[in-house]
Amino acid sequence: MSDRTIGILGLGIFGSSVLAALAKHDMNIIAIDDHEERINQFEPVLARGVVGDITDEELLLSAGIDTCDTVVVATGENLESSVLAVMHCKSLGVPTVIAKVKSHTAKKVLEKIGADAVISPEFEMGRSLAQTILFHNSVDVFQLDKNVSIVEMKIPQSWVGKSLSQLDLRGRYNLNVLGFRSYENAPLDVQFGPNDLLQADAYIMAVINNQHLDTLAELSE
Repeated sequence: MSDRTIGILGLGIFGSSVLAALAKHDMNIIAIDDHEERINQFEPVLARGVVGDITDEELLLSAGIDTCDTVVVATGENLESSVLAVMHCKSLGVPTVIAKVKSHTAKKVLEKIGADAVISPEFEMGRSLAQTILFHNSVDVFQLDKNVSIVEMKIPQSWVGKSLSQLDLRGRYNLNVLGFRSYENAPLDVQFGPNDLLQADAYIMAVINNQHLDTLAELSE
């Protein structure tokens, strides 16, 4: 097994999804939930499964949460429970605590008490849907954090035959080019120069500040 140990507190829809995704990788997973059937469902892939209250610090300690590299507080329905769980995890010395929230107020509270990252699945899903609509499925957007994304898209016809220096993508679109693919899903080529001409049917991958994403909409129309 891996040396990495991940804790998941709460096995609702969100927590179960995170656990199922992590279970495909080589790592130790500790899960705690107050429903025995949820723990039993994942027992084959768990290093440890505990039925109990995630706000009970003694329970967290006995479950081994203090040995975790990262803990996901996956229950966002009750702010008080999330607050206590985050505080206990930090007090037990967990390096990274990620918490799910349902409101902006809850996000601010959990950040104040030490959560290293706070996410809102509903918000992220809404933003992803908006980007899909905006770009007509022609631009893949991979959000790195609230400020920066990686985008991949087919090179627009208006760029074909021109060089990066001619196009000034950084100045016009805030695009910092990472590489190119000669066709969809081809290996990423990161060896390129400012005078290389862009080819038809090729794909470009770049980093962009999220506030400039809407400038790409005109290219996907």
